[in-house]
Amino acid sequence: MPLPRKQEASNTVRSASTTIVNLSAIPLFFLFSTPVQAEDFVNFQSIDTSLYFQSENKVDPKKNLSPIVEAFGDYKIGDMYVYSIWQNSLQHDYKGDKSTYYYKFVPRLSASKITGYDLSYGPLKDVLFAQWIAKTKNVKYDYFPGVSLDWQVDNFSWLRTIFYFENNAKGNWNDQRLHIDYGIPFNNQYGDFRIVGTFDYTLGRRDNPEMIEFKPELHYDLGKQLGYQSGHLWTGVVVNLGKNKYKIKNTPDFRTNQFSYGVFIRYSFF
Repeated sequence: MPLPRKQEASNTVRSASTTIVNLSAIPLFFLFSTPVQAEDFVNFQSIDTSLYFQSENKVDPKKNLSPIVEAFGDYKIGDMYVYSIWQNSLQHDYKGDKSTYYYKFVPRLSASKITGYDLSYGPLKDVLFAQWIAKTKNVKYDYFPGVSLDWQVDNFSWLRTIFYFENNAKGNWNDQRLHIDYGIPFNNQYGDFRIVGTFDYTLGRRDNPEMIEFKPELHYDLGKQLGYQSGHLWTGVVVNLGKNKYKIKNTPDFRTNQFSYGVFIRYSFF
């Protein structure tokens, strides 16, 4: 779940809002399909909306407020993750674009589901063909095809590793990326929690510097604590550690290594 690259050009806020609304409609199409379609094709669907406040960013505005829409679907042939963010600067003296958006689709085709053969072995759960299709405001699409390995590990809700070949907005196959995402639920006397997050590492091919982004989040089931159904209303904290953010090399004159932090409120509809 990486944040968008900083862009200097500006579009209207209305365009960004429309993009997010249109994006969130994609999973809704599957949710409200006919029962026959749902039974045959859709196994599971979720939609989450969040509001994040982040501080101490580099490259991006130091402080920003960002509505986020996410969706995940498990289907007969694989799965798909959708992420969209509308980032708004709270830094009045920021010289760049004070509002930007980013969205991505990550569809994956499962070798086990398509072939009908169980490919699991030990902790390995499945092998998938993955694609990362992303769009930043005023920038052409990025396209990253890759191979995904899903793991079945004790105490993890999910653990995925994906190796991507990067075809960036300039149309160059000039880098490769390792992506890891995970979810770890736990509970104690204070309530129900989960740790979720992503780790991205680019190899620094061609003229690109190596980039590292580690973004763990601690989620607390606030809804359950307030007496409502569990698994819907969440709050928590997030930290974002980065090296050469957005593949911009860190220099004494322009710092792109960062340790930022923030808080959020999230609602899961399903």
